[in-house]
Parts: sequence; C-alpha cells; structure tokens
Amino acid sequence: MVVVTIIEATIIYRIRFVYSRHPMGAISLSLFTVTIFYLISKFTLNKFVRAYTFGFATINLIFLIVMLAYMWQMDRDLKNLQSMKGTDFLLVLGNKCMGNRIQPILAGRLDKAIELYSDFVEKPQIIVSGGKSQKNAKTESELMREYLLERGIPKEMIVVENKSVNTIQNLEFSAIKIHKIWQEKFRPRVIIVTSDYHIPRTKVQAKRLGLRVNFAAAKTVKMLKWPAMFREFTAIIWYHRYSLITILGMDILFSLSMYL
Repeated sequence: MVVVTIIEATIIYRIRFVYSRHPMGAISLSLFTVTIFYLISKFTLNKFVRAYTFGFATINLIFLIVMLAYMWQMDRDLKNLQSMKGTDFLLVLGNKCMGNRIQPILAGRLDKAIELYSDFVEKPQIIVSGGKSQKNAKTESELMREYLLERGIPKEMIVVENKSVNTIQNLEFSAIKIHKIWQEKFRPRVIIVTSDYHIPRTKVQAKRLGLRVNFAAAKTVKMLKWPAMFREFTAIIWYHRYSLITILGMDILFSLSMYL
C-alpha cells in the first residue's frame, strides 16, 4: 500500500511537468502505471491492498481516457475546419495576460484574426473578448484592441467585450453584443478565432449561442502548446466534474466490495 501510494502521489505531482515536455512519454507512463496497478490488484492476496490498488488503477484509467479523447477530438476538429469565404463577425477569445502586454498565445489568435480580416472583401467587425487577468490595470480586451489598432485595424471595426473571465463567458457575453448590434432578420455568421488546442471545448460551448458559427484555429508553438493542452484537459475535467464524481463514486463502491 505504501509503495502504491508513493507511486500515485509522484505521478500526480509530476505528470504535468512530464506531459508539458514529452506528452507521449506521459501517456505511456500513465498506461504503464494503470497496468501495474491492475496486476497488483489481481494477484495480491491481501483484500484491502487489492481494493486500494484497483481503485487507483480505475481512477488513473478514467483520466487517461479523458486525455486521449480530448487529443483525438482536437485532431479531428482541426482536420474538419472549413474554408471561409465571408463572415459578419470575427470573435477573438481572450487569454490570460501576465502584465500589460499581449502573450504569445493571444498574439497568435489576434494575428489569425488580422489574416482573416485582410482576406475578406466585405470586412467583418472584430469582437475582442476578455476581462481582467489577475490585477492588471487593463482588461484582456483593451490590450487586444490596442494590438489590433497598432496593426492597422480601424477602431470602428473593433467591438470590446470586457466583462468575461472564462471561455463560457467569452462566448455568452460576446453573443449578447452580437445580438444587440445585428439588425438583419437572418442569423449573423460568426467565426470564432482561438488557439488550436482550445477548439474542442469552444465548439461544445458555442452550440448554445444561437448563431451560425465557424471556427478558425491559431497555431500554437510546441513549447507552449503541450502545457496549454494539459490546462485544457484539467478544464474539461472541471466542466464534467459531476459526471466524473459519479463514476469515481461507483469505482470506490466497487473497490470496497472487493474488500468486504
């Protein structure tokens, strides 16, 4: 039991570090740990150790499956992105800023929006969405607006949404602004611009907006992409925490039944 606990604690403590540098290595390590734990639970004679190890193995397996499902969905979504001939709005989702400057991930999103804006004959309005990050004097959207202005986007083409603090609010508050601005009878076309790793979670939330939505993915350099993907994985876990808690509760009950 002590050995199993030490292994589990070490993995929990180090898995983000490992995944951020060698994602395939982290996945292989997780799979190896799950296999070892299941083997221990199968062949040990002590019922308590069997139940204890089986419970950890199942928890690790659930998290591994969620991670692999997220990675598969991201790859699938990026391959299925459609070419875009026009749009009414470009919605650029914010990203945490450390200090009053644009970070590389957010700069990538804004550069992608500028690229799309330049390609369209009929220019869409660009909505920059994001509230304050930590105790910065400026909101993310203010910094984003300044970035666009410095690169030649007319100020009348920029709409600022400065209240949101997470992805769900980015989408919901921006959708409210779009519905207030839009005067036509048909639904507006919206391209949501975000990072490649962020597409799966954004697509799930965007279905609720009542808009015609498409997506554009800004590429993220590998050095930043893998840590961001791990954060995205933890966000997905949090969004589905109640379902996962139910599954984990069932796992605990099943593990206890092995001891009784």
